[in-house]
Order: sequence, then structure tokens, then C-alpha cells
Amino acid sequence: MDALRAGKAVKTGPANDFGDEARPVIADAAGLARAHLRAQARAPQNRIHRRAAGQAFQAIDLVAALLFAFAGLATLNGLVGSSLPVNFALPLLLFSILTPLGLALGGIYRIEPSENPAYRVLRAFIAVGLSGAAAALLARFMAPEVASVLASAIAVNVLALTLLHMIYAGFIHHWGRAGRLARNVVVVGATPNARKLILSNQSNAVINVVGVFDDRRARSPAQLAGAPYLGDTDDLLTWSLLPEVDRIVVTVSQKAEDRVRILLDKLKPLPQPVCLLLDLDGFNPDDTSLDEIAGGRIAKMSGQEFSTGWHFAKRAQDLVLGGVMFVAALPIMALIALLVRLDSQGPALFRQEREGFNGRTITVLKFRTMRQSASETATTGPIRQVEKNDPRVTRVGRVLRLSSLDELPQLWNVLRGDMSLVGPRPHAPGMRTGGTETAQIVADYAHRHRVKPGLTGWAQIHGSRGPLHSPEAARERIRLDVDYITRSNFWLDLSIIARTLPALLGDKANIR
Repeated sequence: MDALRAGKAVKTGPANDFGDEARPVIADAAGLARAHLRAQARAPQNRIHRRAAGQAFQAIDLVAALLFAFAGLATLNGLVGSSLPVNFALPLLLFSILTPLGLALGGIYRIEPSENPAYRVLRAFIAVGLSGAAAALLARFMAPEVASVLASAIAVNVLALTLLHMIYAGFIHHWGRAGRLARNVVVVGATPNARKLILSNQSNAVINVVGVFDDRRARSPAQLAGAPYLGDTDDLLTWSLLPEVDRIVVTVSQKAEDRVRILLDKLKPLPQPVCLLLDLDGFNPDDTSLDEIAGGRIAKMSGQEFSTGWHFAKRAQDLVLGGVMFVAALPIMALIALLVRLDSQGPALFRQEREGFNGRTITVLKFRTMRQSASETATTGPIRQVEKNDPRVTRVGRVLRLSSLDELPQLWNVLRGDMSLVGPRPHAPGMRTGGTETAQIVADYAHRHRVKPGLTGWAQIHGSRGPLHSPEAARERIRLDVDYITRSNFWLDLSIIARTLPALLGDKANIR
């Protein structure tokens, strides 16, 4: 008990690392210890998405190969002293195409933090060298007059691209050691196989097991293979660190059908992908790592994951269109800020906490539309929604709300990356509908956090905007938000942006 009061790990059971004699016997003390561990748990932040980094390296290689090819062609053209024949150019152009393709087929762009950097560079050199050899062989048959010059140019390109991959390997090694490539994983189920999984991962830093949760408290340890037991699934659902978790892996055997179904039903509302590890009885930790399991060797039961291409297109859309809108709106925002200051005391802008991607708390900007003493200026706690003829709203604020111009400063949130141009509107933490937290009214509420919140959205152009005053309105808003997440694509976003202004101008019913 002294160790427990000190907040130290207390061991219990062989499969769970501890003996029964050391298991906490006082429920309140055990609960306090778990609460302390949850508060002390840490998950790496500012991490780098592996697939996105690999695709970025591939894009750099493609551009570099083309630039090297054109540099070689320019040099060759200077030597020839006349217009360059097509057969002279083809070997270098072929090299610029074959190289990224060969590197991709060789799996070089699949980032594995535990891979030896020297081995990665060697594999890259072999892939680039084979492309160079094929191009040099083609030059020998297609342009024998300048074959030696082309071979020299190709050799220089091979060395240059190999040097690039040495730089990539250095970055990957550094990021891996710093834990920036680690996936943050939570294990649900303090089972013997969960223990094997965690132990198999301890030799590297590619997975960070933040903690273990299990509803069977009587059978749960204070630690499982060094990973802290942090409570049951109810504790997981309300855990402050949950937004930093990438994936939840359920390690309860699928043979326990009722227990698995109960767990999945409880975890389904979470925005993170929830995965069930299959065939636990046949699991061999020597052949399978937790990184492979968290990366895809599981059955995904809930949660939605978008491709890197989708993320790239959406971010590019936000930066390009959002940047143009922000610059165009600057004179309007300056005028609005002046009017707000002249109309009532207080700052022109106010900051308010909202729930963002994965439920993370973000700070959004708006023009102040209420008197400074009103609850709108609060940054924490439940927010009282605006009502019809609300006395807190100022004269200028009423016009801003009717036109939604009070949201214009959120273009800055879009450029910062906290928000997107299109997505579910950001709600305040603990937002209430009819006196009840909206998350308690709608089971799928957390699903709206699977994408960044938006300046406008699918719900808004379908007339669901403004405060929610009934459970029916809340359910309809969330239904539209989830429908958008399911259908989301680049062209749908453009359509929503184009339809936003007509929808706002035609809306006379909603309170804003």
C-alpha cells in the first residue's frame, strides 16, 4: 500500500506480471492511483505521418530526377553544338522515370523507423543503380556516339540521388529515435496476448503504448509489461489524453463474442479507429510486431481513415483558397473591427475554446457580437447558446450574426491548420442542447471529430445552422455531419463552398 500511495506501479499475476498478494485491496485507493496514472500519462506529440513523409520523399525524388536529367541534356546540348536528337535525350529521360518507379517497387518509400539507415541507403543505391544501368545500356544502343557522356551523366545522377537518400535516412533515424514516427496506441484488454504484444514492441520506439484499459478491474494489473493500467473503458471515454491516441487495439479474443460486442459498442463513438486483433490464440510475437498490427494487420471495427492524398488535397485547398479569401477579406475585417469597437466596449475579437480534430481543444477567433460581460467571452465551461432576441447581442453583432460575417476571423484558424474550409462546425466542449450535453443525446456525436472542423459544412448548406435547442435538431445536425465525413472529397468541398453564400442569404428561419 505504501507503494500505491507513492503512485508507483504495483505488480499482480503471472500473465499480468503480478501476484494476487500485491493487488490493491482498497477500491478507492486503487481508483485514485489509476486517476493519478491517467493524469501522468504522456503521448508523443508533433509527430510525423509515415506515409505522408514517404510520399514527400517520392515527390522530391521525381523532381530531382527530372532536374538532373534536364541538366544532363543541357550539358550534352552544349557539347553537340546543335539541336539535340531525340535518341540522345531518351536515355536520360528514361532514367528520370525509372528511378522513382524502381525505388517505389523496392519499398524504399515505406518508412520503417527500426530499419538500419545503412541498409536503407544500400537498398536505395541498388534501385537507383539498376535504373542507371538500364538507361546506360539504352544509350549504348540508341546513341553510341555520346554513350560515354550519357553514362557519365547517369553516374552523377545515381550518386546525387543516393546522397538524397542518405539525407532521408538520417532524418528517418533522427525522427525515429525522437519518437516522432511512433504511433500512439491504447490496448483494451489486459490479456496474456496483450502482454506479449507490448513486450515484443519494447526493443524499438515505433509504437508508444500509452496505457491499458480493461473493464474487468478485479483481473487487471497495475501494470502490464511496463504499460500502466489506466482504468476501464468508461475512464478511456473521458480521458483527457485521448485526442493524442492514434489507434485503439482490442486484444480480447473474438471467441468471447458477448464481451467483444459490448466493448466495440462502447468504443464505437470514439473518433479514433478501433481495431480487433484476430486469431489471438495463434499469435506469435516473434513473427508479428505491435507496429504491424497497429499499421493494418487487424480488423478495423470502427473509425474512418483517409488517404494521404485526401489529406494533401484538403490541406492544399485550405491554404490556396483560404489564403485568397483571407487576403480579400482583410479590408472588410478591418472595417468590421472598427464598427465593433465603436458600437460597444471591449475588444473586436474574442477567443473561445472549441473541439477540433480527434476532440482536441482548439482556440477559434470570432468578431465579438455580444457585450463584454456576456458569457460569449468565456473561454471554458458550458456555453449558453444564443436565443431569439437575445439581449446579450449588440446592434452590430446582430448584423454580423445574420450575415455570418462574425466567422471571418476563422480564416486565420484555417491557415493555421486548426480548422478546414469545409467540415462540421466546431462546437464548444460540453455544449448543451435543452439542458443536456449534446454528446449524451446523439450516440454518433464523436464521429464529427474524425475530420477538422470547418468554416462551413454540409449541415450548414442544408439549413442546419445556428444554436441547437432540441434533441431532434441535434440528431439531424450530427446526421448531416457524419454524412459529409462519409462522402468527403475535393469536389464535394468545392460544391459546399460555392453553395454556402446562397444558403446563408436564403436562410430566414435559423437563429444566429
